[in-house]
Amino acid sequence: MSNKPPAKSPIKIEKGCECLLNFVGRHFKSRILEVGPEMMRVTFPGKDYPVPGLNIVLEFHDDLGFYYMPAIVVEGPQKQPGGITVKKAAEVKRSTHRDSFRVPTDLTARVRDHIHVRRYDAALVNISAGGALLRSDAPWDFNSTLEITLSLPGEPLYTLLGQVMHIATGARAGQQPERVFGVKFIGIDPEIERAIVSYIFTRLPEIYA
Repeated sequence: MSNKPPAKSPIKIEKGCECLLNFVGRHFKSRILEVGPEMMRVTFPGKDYPVPGLNIVLEFHDDLGFYYMPAIVVEGPQKQPGGITVKKAAEVKRSTHRDSFRVPTDLTARVRDHIHVRRYDAALVNISAGGALLRSDAPWDFNSTLEITLSLPGEPLYTLLGQVMHIATGARAGQQPERVFGVKFIGIDPEIERAIVSYIFTRLPEIYA
């Protein structure tokens, strides 16, 4: 394990800063209690979770988007109620609010991540030229890189890459929990972007007729 301190953050993260704590697809309002070179203590309302070893994400929002910092829980709220201690990631990343129109679809995509061979069917909840919302019971994680194969009406099969930016989980009676993944496209090919934009402008009159 490296003892190299985390890289300097592009934002000022200090005691008293407010943020959102993203844990198992839910967001909790949080505030920084202590900041060290590698560790950080933040407020959290739970009493018996999260347990040490779980991954969380701290989000620092502004008008144009947010910075996000993956972290690992080192100490849960069991010993010191009202807060948790986390080990910070070496890098803080930036996500901007999307600037492209998104429309709902009833299409299905075939998706796999770059680590596992297995492909999953995913409902394409909505799509834009910049990303998509996928519904699946796949075990993808935050920040996973996905290979997405889809077919738009009147178009051939297209394969493109995307990165999981957020995850939401919902319960389904008698079945595995349903997961919804917000995906940002990576290095999208101009031909695929053209096809998506064309599909969007075909769908708009149908949606807002």
